[in-house]
Amino acid sequence: MVERGVVAKLKSKGKFAVVEFDRHAACDSCHMCAVTPKGKVSVTLPNTLNAQVGDFVEVQMSERIVLTAAFLVYFVPLVLAGIGLGLGFIYNVWLALGLTLGGVVIGFVITYLLDKFVVRKNEKYTPVMTRLMTEQEVIAAKEEEITTEIFRQAERQILLRTVDLQWMDHIDALDQLSQSIRM
Repeated sequence: MVERGVVAKLKSKGKFAVVEFDRHAACDSCHMCAVTPKGKVSVTLPNTLNAQVGDFVEVQMSERIVLTAAFLVYFVPLVLAGIGLGLGFIYNVWLALGLTLGGVVIGFVITYLLDKFVVRKNEKYTPVMTRLMTEQEVIAAKEEEITTEIFRQAERQILLRTVDLQWMDHIDALDQLSQSIRM
């Protein structure tokens, strides 16, 4: 996974850089980064490129690591909730509800503890600055992202409209069939 951002400030005499990125929909659930009041995502990284405030940088993180983090955040609580639900239904519905909620809470606590004591201490889970970028490179990359995003939205709208029209035709055909049977 490659993201582009701007260095907002330096910490520890330039050893670390706070990089701000535009916020994506996936940012709502990750919580690895801090969301700034400006709606940007902020990450503190080792300043391996000696970047200065205002520099544009490319930051990379292994897709495998991103998928592992997503697995921990979503799957662990879901599995524990499922176990709680299954065990609870053996006895009664209220116990099932309590064990399900307890499973979700325990899952999130486990995920939080793993993040705090394992993931954040392991350097392979830390994004890395890969290169400094010019403003023109950033603008070109943004144009490419926006074009792709607009294309995906249009594709989604066309697909939904097609399914909707087909569904309405199906309902009309069923209505005509039921009327012809009644005659």
